[in-house]
Amino acid sequence: MKRDGWKGLLVPAAGVLLGALALVFGGGPAKENGFTLPGYHNADAKFLGEHVITSVEEGIQILDLEGNVIRGFEGLSASWLYVQEGDEGPVVAYSNHENETHILQLSGTDFEVGKDQMVLQTKTLAIDPVLLRDQDTWYLMHTLIEGTINNPDPKGENGTYTVRLYRSGDLTKWEYVTDVISRRQNLEDGDLRCVDGTFYYFFEMEQYDKGPSAICVMESEDQGKTWSEPRELLLAVADNEMASCEKTEDGWRLYVSSDYDCVGESYQGARVYYADYTPEFEPICTYQLSDMPDNQAVRLYEVKEIQGQTGFLFARNFLTDCDLLFRTLEKEEGGNQGK
Repeated sequence: MKRDGWKGLLVPAAGVLLGALALVFGGGPAKENGFTLPGYHNADAKFLGEHVITSVEEGIQILDLEGNVIRGFEGLSASWLYVQEGDEGPVVAYSNHENETHILQLSGTDFEVGKDQMVLQTKTLAIDPVLLRDQDTWYLMHTLIEGTINNPDPKGENGTYTVRLYRSGDLTKWEYVTDVISRRQNLEDGDLRCVDGTFYYFFEMEQYDKGPSAICVMESEDQGKTWSEPRELLLAVADNEMASCEKTEDGWRLYVSSDYDCVGESYQGARVYYADYTPEFEPICTYQLSDMPDNQAVRLYEVKEIQGQTGFLFARNFLTDCDLLFRTLEKEEGGNQGK
């Protein structure tokens, strides 16, 4: 589970000031393929078309791909975010520490608020909202936590994490469908896809916080009413934090940040890896180190194709400095089986 965001609201202005001073005193700033916001301390971040939406100090900001804040939303409290593009503009699901899950509808190039509505309120913390549109029906997931949150002790008792699914025809009235999975393990960083009528739910499953974790997939062929047992795509040999798993021409590609080469360092030592699978999730290659620039001490939020390149949105030194970075890379080709 991503920790609270804090600080960093003045970082973009500070970055502009430093850049101006560099130009005045000679030697302009080095060109980079993206942006770096030092000490941003944001809690979550996702791509919003060709922009970025992020939560900082429980508030929501929208950035351009140069790292400039172009919009803030006064009065909206968010820690966890998810974006689904809609016919009339992007739709954002977000949740917060008031145990609320909201639907935020945006419109126009200025991302005006069309509607913001709390659609679910729970007695305990609900994290990691996920939103999917399948034809005329919307599906919403979030993960309820009862008991200990983020248990750090391998011998300690973990809380119960339950992934709950709802559906709606209008983004306003939501009907409970089912509990997809419930375990006394951390179930985090979920993502939902629909391909040819089959739902695929991808998520991280770990025994204790920052410990070894598996990346799993579950399938549903009846619009989420029933689900298969979890299938492990990556075994719990490292702290694997899932960012995305997308359908490709040959099957699936999974991106994670992982301390695979330095087990036990978690976010502070993690790098970005990818794994390729057949359509049936048989492994083609795993733990392929990405050529993403600045691939050190990474907490990866999302990977998306932007302007013909692969865009990476991530934090650096998440538990300390928590810089926010955006980088781009030409398309990566698959490799051999990892170690």
